[in-house]
Amino acid sequence: MARASARVRNPAGHAGLIDNAIGLVSALFAYVETRAALLAVESKALLLQLAAVVAFALGALIAVVFGYIFILASLIVGISHRSGISWTWIALGAGLLHIAVAVVCVLLAKARLTGRLYPETRAELKRDQQWLKSLGKTGPQ
Repeated sequence: MARASARVRNPAGHAGLIDNAIGLVSALFAYVETRAALLAVESKALLLQLAAVVAFALGALIAVVFGYIFILASLIVGISHRSGISWTWIALGAGLLHIAVAVVCVLLAKARLTGRLYPETRAELKRDQQWLKSLGKTGPQ
């Protein structure tokens, strides 16, 4: 009933202060909701990237431990035998191979960490800033 009398007083159909405030809050919540959805999508991608980095780091740690064990065992047996070629050289080679695998895993983990975080969200926020700046330039003065 109050709505009908407000329309009679305002025939142009302009919304009142309360309607404008509700519209502003609604638009603000819609804006935050879309940005949160974009952040959630990129967070899932970041989680997968971090899982890969953790897996490579764990692989490097395991390879270093095995490398250390093989090198230590070969040095102990090599010193105890003080002889020519024996199985110690094979153990030494295996230790060096495990160390090489560790280096490769560390390099792969480092390569996965390059790049900026949340590139789509940053681009969207930059477009929003440019849009807001353009509103300030073209608006009534």
